Amino acid sequence: MGRVCLGMILSVDGYISDRDGKLGKLYESFEPNEVIQAEMAKTGAVVMGRNTFDMSEDPDAYADNYEFQVPLFVLTHHPPAEHPKENENLTITFVTDGIESAVHQAKQAAKEKDVVVLGADVGQQLLKANLADELQVAFAPIILGQGMRLFDHLEEFEIQLEKLRTIETAKQVEIWYRIIKESKNDQ
Repeated sequence: MGRVCLGMILSVDGYISDRDGKLGKLYESFEPNEVIQAEMAKTGAVVMGRNTFDMSEDPDAYADNYEFQVPLFVLTHHPPAEHPKENENLTITFVTDGIESAVHQAKQAAKEKDVVVLGADVGQQLLKANLADELQVAFAPIILGQGMRLFDHLEEFEIQLEKLRTIETAKQVEIWYRIIKESKNDQ
């Protein structure tokens, strides 16, 4: 079975969106290359929160041009009244019974491929539940000063990481870490 990877683009000061909740400034420096595209091709399903899902002005646009044409699992308390458009590769499931259920369903859909998890709140839930295998962070060359932090609300946790690989583009650095999971005897 594939890995469960929390992946995000961050400002150098740790924000995943600006003070207005927008991501555009972070993605201005994103330059896909062969290595990044190969990593993306390993993705079999995506888990995201409702806030992340709602960043698209048109939810039907996911079926038309989302970078991951795989099953999407949206963690929410309130599914939309009208189900968004899907296609033969991209289906959308609104999960209302927690991060464990969303990850379980995504792993089943991904089969042997990876599950990518997106969003601050969902990412924090994933880390707290000890469900992530890897953390992938891309650092955009900007200091935002305010916005939404990826690693808030983790004060009770100390998460050990091991660097797996680094990708450098002209504008960004991406680092993949393995999350070192504590055994039951270590706790």
